[in-house]
Amino acid sequence: MSRRTSQILALTILLPATISGSLGHAQENFKLLGEKEIRARVVGKDITDSSHWANYLRPDGVLLSSEMGRKWTGTWKIQNNKLCMSNPNLESPDCNEVWMSGANIRMRANKDQETFDAVVEKHRAN
Repeated sequence: MSRRTSQILALTILLPATISGSLGHAQENFKLLGEKEIRARVVGKDITDSSHWANYLRPDGVLLSSEMGRKWTGTWKIQNNKLCMSNPNLESPDCNEVWMSGANIRMRANKDQETFDAVVEKHRAN
């Protein structure tokens, strides 16, 4: 699956949740996180839509993902204050700024691109 296809799939899955949650996000103050804050608030936890998919960032740099019943393993790292995640279908890591407000997380590759919204939760062991 290409990077663009995975982004479209993610948007298709997230669009209803994003629309229904957009009023709540509009009143929240998202803060751009740096490397230390990303490690403290995201590493060791799940980034998820709470029902269809989850990405678990293990402290050792391994990324465990499940999406609609499929599971795969990738890697993650923090580079230039961006969270970079890779999976077997990507030629290079997908790096994003990380913004948070409470448990809500918003990621985007560049200022001119769409955001990707989810929540950060305590890791649920499978």
